[in-house]
Amino acid sequence: MKKHQHNDAHEQEAAKAVPEETYKEMENRYLRALADYKNLEHRTHSQIERIQHQTKQDLIARFLTILDTVDQAEQYENSQGTQMIAQALRNTLAELGVSEIVLQGNEFNPEYAEVVEITQGTDDNIVTQVVQKAYQLNGTVIRHGKVVVSKKITNN
Repeated sequence: MKKHQHNDAHEQEAAKAVPEETYKEMENRYLRALADYKNLEHRTHSQIERIQHQTKQDLIARFLTILDTVDQAEQYENSQGTQMIAQALRNTLAELGVSEIVLQGNEFNPEYAEVVEITQGTDDNIVTQVVQKAYQLNGTVIRHGKVVVSKKITNN
């Protein structure tokens, strides 16, 4: 009889061990699935942010083209209406985080502009004329400028 009780106790222990192993396996599967879900959620959020940022940059680039046209019109016809339109565009772009990179009179920096012409002058490597303005979005260059740079005249 004792042998029979001993077998029953052993069988009960074995029966408990199987569900415990199954429980741990299921818990591990759950934790892996939860981690996978969190990773997917993070990747999706990052992708959405990247797409929004790219869309914003594309839209701003189109507005910059319009601003260039308004700036040119302002040079030819210095009317109050043209100035108001240009200022409204600049204000809207500033609200979006866009700012002009000042190039005129500064030393040429290839991170912000490309040289379209070199002229002789008294200073070397200084931007003497801005053909197209440079802009940045929250500190990142979104459009490089086009500039004329001086080359110092040397008398030999």
